[in-house]
Amino acid sequence: MNSTYTQLEKDLSAKGWCLSMTEGDSMEPLLRQNQNMVLIERAQGILNINDVALYRRPGQNKLVLHRVVKVRARDYLICGDNRLYKEVVPHGWVIGVMRGYYENNNFISTDDTTYKDYVRNLKKRYVIRYLREFPGRLKRKVVRMLDAKKKL
Repeated sequence: MNSTYTQLEKDLSAKGWCLSMTEGDSMEPLLRQNQNMVLIERAQGILNINDVALYRRPGQNKLVLHRVVKVRARDYLICGDNRLYKEVVPHGWVIGVMRGYYENNNFISTDDTTYKDYVRNLKKRYVIRYLREFPGRLKRKVVRMLDAKKKL
């Protein structure tokens, strides 16, 4: 096995599952940095919409845990719960899928009603976040357009 593989990848390969502490804020409010332990199973077959995929971008020594928002023939559209922009991720990059997480020492499965309620409300959160960030995005776009006009 390549030496750039993480211990997590080795565990997935050997045991078919692993536990890992989360890092970063891209999956907040569900998963908080260094506060939630996640249960990851080795990915088998095509994932479903709303599955949380673990994948590695080629050339990077970092794993990413984001939600599948669309399944296509060769790839997924994936987005962190705390992000607006979607990323195209080929099926082959995905190495695992989250099956649950620990919150305050309680295990919450992705089959649990608490988790399913959270997922059901995600679209509302995306709309609210988009509307909240829209004025700043519009301002940046206008500034770019004015700068481009000045260069002509």
